[in-house]
Amino acid sequence: MEMWNRKLNRENIEEFYDTYAAFAYKCAYKNLRDTTRAEMCVVEAFIDTYHKRAKLDEENVIYYFSDVLQMHINEMATKYPVANESAAVQKSLDEYTFSTMKQEIMSKIDSPKFRIAEFVSSTPDNRIKRRTPIMGFMQNSGITIILLIKLLILAGLVAVVTYFAGVTLFHGADYVINNTQKGSKKLEENIVGVLDYLPVSIRGYQDAVSPDQTSTDEPVQSETTSPTETSADSTEPSATRG
Repeated sequence: MEMWNRKLNRENIEEFYDTYAAFAYKCAYKNLRDTTRAEMCVVEAFIDTYHKRAKLDEENVIYYFSDVLQMHINEMATKYPVANESAAVQKSLDEYTFSTMKQEIMSKIDSPKFRIAEFVSSTPDNRIKRRTPIMGFMQNSGITIILLIKLLILAGLVAVVTYFAGVTLFHGADYVINNTQKGSKKLEENIVGVLDYLPVSIRGYQDAVSPDQTSTDEPVQSETTSPTETSADSTEPSATRG
């Protein structure tokens, strides 16, 4: 088996996997004694190596792969200690497991989520890091571009739902004064339908609007003699009348 001495990219990642998958699986199973955990370590090691391909020289690809594989094996052994001590120490990689892991690796590195993560984390020039401190703040706080996009979409949905609920369910447009020029449309014309539900009486409202109306409707009392009294006096006999 020749040592890998090429720059890792999408065109040769499958060849890199075909060359070192069996060796990586044997190392992982020897330390973990579990097929599922060994598969997880191998898959993560290939994905991490591919993710760092831009920063790796041709002669350092295999060394970085070995280091990251050992790191995943140690983490898995610490989290899940070996339970089956009687399991075989050596286990070869069968064809089905080989194909399954390869398909999982290729699907992950070709997924939109992985490509977006690579685009966000890619910093080809260190001067860009110094000129954009906001990116460092976002990485330290855990905020990502995907999270911001989700928040913007959620805010838009909330605004649309609120608008249509106010227009269709609560008829909010009926209470909006559309024309206020020269006072042609008064406020009471828009809320007159709500007056029945307010703790005020219509009589009190009318009195407040036109206080002089009741005074004009009442008859005016005059200090002069009423017509009935005049007519009564005229019918009485007069001593002077001949």
